[in-house]
Amino acid sequence: MNLAPIYELRSRLRASMIAGAGLLSEDFRLKRAVEEMAPLAALNPVFAKINQLANALIAEEGEGKEGILMDTISLVDAVLCTQGVVAVAEEPEPIEVSECGSVVTNAPYSVVKGLVEALTTSGNGHYQFVVDTHEEQPELFADYRVKSAMVEALGAGYAELADKVADWLKQESEEILPLLQKGFDPKGKKEMVRRVQVIEGIAGGKANDFYLKMLPEAEKEVRCALLYALRHNQENIEYLLELVKKEKGNAKKMAYYALAEMEDERAEKVFRDLYAKKPEDTMIYLRMTTNGWASKLVGESLMNLLARCKEPGYGKGENLYLPMETELLRMIVEAFMSKKGPEICDAYRMAVTIPDIYYSHDSGKTVNKWKMSILGRQSYYRRDNKGLAGTLAYLLEDSIRWKQDEELCALALELYENQEIQDRNKFFLPAVLVTKLLGEEDCSEWLRKQLYNAGVLGEKKKKDMAAFLGQSLRGLVYDNMRGKYYLQTRIRDDANDGYVLYEQPVKQDIGGAFMDVLIEYCAEEVDERIINFINPRDEVCCRKLEAYFYKRALTGATEKLKTYWTGLRRCNIERCEGLFVKYVKRQGEVSGWDICSSVRDLPGTAEALEKEAEAVLQLIQKGEVKVRYHWSENTYRECVEEALAKRRKGY
Repeated sequence: MNLAPIYELRSRLRASMIAGAGLLSEDFRLKRAVEEMAPLAALNPVFAKINQLANALIAEEGEGKEGILMDTISLVDAVLCTQGVVAVAEEPEPIEVSECGSVVTNAPYSVVKGLVEALTTSGNGHYQFVVDTHEEQPELFADYRVKSAMVEALGAGYAELADKVADWLKQESEEILPLLQKGFDPKGKKEMVRRVQVIEGIAGGKANDFYLKMLPEAEKEVRCALLYALRHNQENIEYLLELVKKEKGNAKKMAYYALAEMEDERAEKVFRDLYAKKPEDTMIYLRMTTNGWASKLVGESLMNLLARCKEPGYGKGENLYLPMETELLRMIVEAFMSKKGPEICDAYRMAVTIPDIYYSHDSGKTVNKWKMSILGRQSYYRRDNKGLAGTLAYLLEDSIRWKQDEELCALALELYENQEIQDRNKFFLPAVLVTKLLGEEDCSEWLRKQLYNAGVLGEKKKKDMAAFLGQSLRGLVYDNMRGKYYLQTRIRDDANDGYVLYEQPVKQDIGGAFMDVLIEYCAEEVDERIINFINPRDEVCCRKLEAYFYKRALTGATEKLKTYWTGLRRCNIERCEGLFVKYVKRQGEVSGWDICSSVRDLPGTAEALEKEAEAVLQLIQKGEVKVRYHWSENTYRECVEEALAKRRKGY
């Protein structure tokens, strides 16, 4: 529709306002504009009304033309507002839009701006602000402006923030890949390494062309990351066979790591030949792979080593003696991560029958009991670490967390129920419980039975069970964005110089009967896990936990009381009566810093917090609680006012 006549009419009407209504009938320019408006009058009633009013203005006779002029201009302006367009003289060009989707949240710019600044600039408190926002307002991270800032944050000077953002980005869809690939510098530093890790975490082998395209110019750490990413595509086998021959240093190691993922007899031959020369190095390269030939090689290696150590005159009874081979044993055991198959299962069965292992590091003159750490950290089974059995149980659990293999799940139950391996079968409880958490069948009654039996057998058995239960529940989280429970496991990946996050959906009703069992058991190790996986949207479960945590916060050990405050906050509790008072009374003597920080940590509404803070102040004024170091009533009141202001804003 050509709106030029109505624009011209508006121009002439405004000129007439200046000239005066008495000259309307003499304005030939206005008459011409009215004539050009006539064809539009037939199109719709609104244009017809405008035409009628305009003709009344240019008529020789008539009264009240001032009012008619105002009505006509108002109607013309209203029509043009609904029909408005913007035009430029130049040729139109496409607008640059985000390449990671078109999501724009309803959040005010001021809110998004603060989050973007925290992601893209350095400063005190930025990390915590980003983490808290992700937990409390996860929908903001769907905004394309925030996604762009997240990619930029991969180069943040604070490595913990960059790594946290990388984990979040790995959960994005492939829509964000162009944003990650845009401006990629193959000669860059840690930021580009993280980009590669995020890209492969999202796309895997689908981004193989990108890895190959960037490799020729890639240098140092970026080159290593790209080489490792080649493991996702089995078609890279020929290329990797060449690379392990010509690459040097760390790049050569990455080529070996990638080759270990190739399910190909040529790759198997390379590593069997390498094992004959450098068995420890071989096991390091095979640590993360899930290949069938790698599982077979690792399982056979452990059984052969244990069989070779059974020599007459060594050790005590059935115990084994390892002359100078403890480091190789540790490397083989660590490679059990993610492995499956008949050889692996047989190796588990053989290893758990061994009560203890002894070794010598000075030509057999001194024999020591062998204890091991896993990937640089002590086993969670530290109360009764029997060495090999406890360590393998830990690795079996992590393998099931990685991928729920039916054969490994059945093995875990078999070893847990095997009474012939004496006190070592208990180590496999976490692996069994993880299996049941990931399964369809409700496991609450089964768990209640296990915990009851442990309590009947004595206090030590109950403490062991609490430790194992806490171990099983590590990494259990409720994802606010997806509305589901997940079991997350961070596995050390030497090739990526960091940790890889794996997760599986939990099929149990965590907030129902399962939570009831955990509450009944009432153990600190378990309580700490519960606090980490509270679902704030489950009102029924939150009210159960509110009653439980409140009681624990009033009766537990002093150093644990604030832990329960955290749980109460996550349950969105509105009260805090007696919590702060109980804390300072149990302490007897507290520091000024502790008093002020505790006010901020309290759960409850602003009104509840204000009353509890005043009650504590009265105790201090009466001398019932002593405060040492940096104390003043004015400072305390300022802390209280600050906490109240944040609480009223919903923080």
